[in-house]
Amino acid sequence: MFLERIADVLIYIGKNLSFYGASATEIEYYISKISDAYDIDVNIAAIGTVITLTVVDDHGKSITRIERVSYSEINFEKLSLWENMIKRVTEEKPTIFTLKQWIKDIEKKENSLGISFWKNIIAVFIASFGFCFVFRGNYKDAIASGISALLVYMATYKITSKIFRDFLAGLLVYSVIKLISKIVSISIFPSLAGGIMVFVPGLLLTNAIMEIGDRNLVSGSSKLMEAIFMLGSLVLGAAMASALWG
Repeated sequence: MFLERIADVLIYIGKNLSFYGASATEIEYYISKISDAYDIDVNIAAIGTVITLTVVDDHGKSITRIERVSYSEINFEKLSLWENMIKRVTEEKPTIFTLKQWIKDIEKKENSLGISFWKNIIAVFIASFGFCFVFRGNYKDAIASGISALLVYMATYKITSKIFRDFLAGLLVYSVIKLISKIVSISIFPSLAGGIMVFVPGLLLTNAIMEIGDRNLVSGSSKLMEAIFMLGSLVLGAAMASALWG
């Protein structure tokens, strides 16, 4: 019974780490730290969207759990809650009952972080505004870039298909920039570049490269391919909008 409970808890923690943006290397490291705290043998592999975990007791009895993470929500605030809990587990080594209670407490705290959408809105505007200057835009270009990115983010943030969402983002960002250019004189390229940059899968690319470097080749390669397809969708969407606008 203990084996089943610890396997269920560990796979649940791994799923949440993956959901909020942890890399495969981080997931495997954190779960291994917990297993060391409880002196149990755990074999875990986080491969792309699938987490496989096997727990083995002193008598050689084993139990395996497989969890698929079909969607992710990059949220560093929520991810830090889980990371801090794992650090606390390794220090205090609580009972499984206590650990489950800590998990419930985290889930309550997650519900209180519901204002993250509005924080994201502000962050999207500031990021696209700043990126526009990187591409040699002026203040009018930066404002247009921020407005386009903000509007498109609000229109697409509930879409779960990443490739379709990025294709639509590229299409809409270019369209909004083009509409603004009909009203105010702005430079299309820096405004467009700044608006699109916030939709580039930066964390996914970073995790992919880190995992390949850590010899998590299957997971890293799958994430790299996903990032390439997402980038291609962004470019294709913007190119199609450019063709439609003439």
